[in-house]
Amino acid sequence: MVNLFIAYDRQITQFLNWIIPHNRWLDGFFSFFSLSGSSFFIWILVISIVLIYEELVHPGIQKRDVRFVVYFLVSFLVTFIIANYLLKNIFARSRPDHRLPASTVKNVCPDDYSFPSSHATTAFSASTILAFFDKKRGRFYYAVAGLISLSRIYLFCHYFSDVFFGAILGYLISRLIIKIRMV
Repeated sequence: MVNLFIAYDRQITQFLNWIIPHNRWLDGFFSFFSLSGSSFFIWILVISIVLIYEELVHPGIQKRDVRFVVYFLVSFLVTFIIANYLLKNIFARSRPDHRLPASTVKNVCPDDYSFPSSHATTAFSASTILAFFDKKRGRFYYAVAGLISLSRIYLFCHYFSDVFFGAILGYLISRLIIKIRMV
C-alpha cells in the first residue's frame, strides 16, 4: 500500500512538472517564490507592506498590531520547528531531485529530508494568520502560499504530498494557535 502511494505521488509530481512549462521566465518566477530555500523573506516583505499600510490608515501601534506580530511569529516558529526538526527526521524521505528526472532549473535543493515541505508548512501558517487578521486580503495571502508551495514542486525540491500535507499542517497549527488566543 505504501509503495502504491509513493508511486502515485511520484506520478502526480511528474505530471505537475510536465503541465507547467519549464523556461527561463518561469524558472525565475518560481525561484523568486522559493527564494533559494527561504520563503520567510517573502512573508517579511508582505508583512512590512501590510504594517506600513495599517500605519498609514490607523496611525500608532494598536493592540491588534501587537497581537498580529505575536501570533505570526509564534505560528511561524512552531510550524517551522515541527516540520523541519521533528517530522522531517521521523519520515526521512529523500527529495525528488535525487530520484526524478532533472528539471531545467539549476536549483540546489537543501540536503535535508523532504516530508513535509517546511516551505508549504510555514507559507500556509503565515497566510492563515494574515487572513485571520486581514480578511479582505485573505485570498491573496493564500495565493502567495500556493505559489510558494507550487514553486517547491516545480523546482523538484518536493513531491506533491510533501507540499499538500505541509499546507494542511501549517493551516491546522495556525488555526490552533488562533483558537488558543495567546494575547
